[in-house]
Amino acid sequence: MSKSHRDPRVFFLLQQANATLFRVADSLLREREGILTAHQVILFALDAEDGLAMSDLAARVGMSRTRLTNLLDTLEEKKFVHRVQSDTDGRVFNVFIEPSGRDLITRSRAQVREMNEQLLAPFDKVERDTIGAFLSHVIKTSKSLG
Repeated sequence: MSKSHRDPRVFFLLQQANATLFRVADSLLREREGILTAHQVILFALDAEDGLAMSDLAARVGMSRTRLTNLLDTLEEKKFVHRVQSDTDGRVFNVFIEPSGRDLITRSRAQVREMNEQLLAPFDKVERDTIGAFLSHVIKTSKSLG
């Protein structure tokens, strides 16, 4: 295959897209809400299912327990979540979203929709479906690579 017709460097392009997108998103969220996208992911997960055990929450958001603990410390300091020790197992802490955390989710959902629209604006429905299918394939295939 000639150099002019080689396939795109998917791994490199995904890394570059991820780094650039989340650098910008983190900057906007930090400026508007005082949090990062990693905090937002946690709040979205708790908004969908409140009161998750920390180990379940870590699995749901794809983070190590150590990283999750550090991010929860910040969210707790900002009064967006609180942790409660389980009545049945003293080693387990459940995480609950506060009303202020739900308010932040409401505000940030609109920002996420706006960013999605900006990213997808140049593409028609068929192309958008292809992008979604490709990214879903990347997620599924990545899980089996290791």
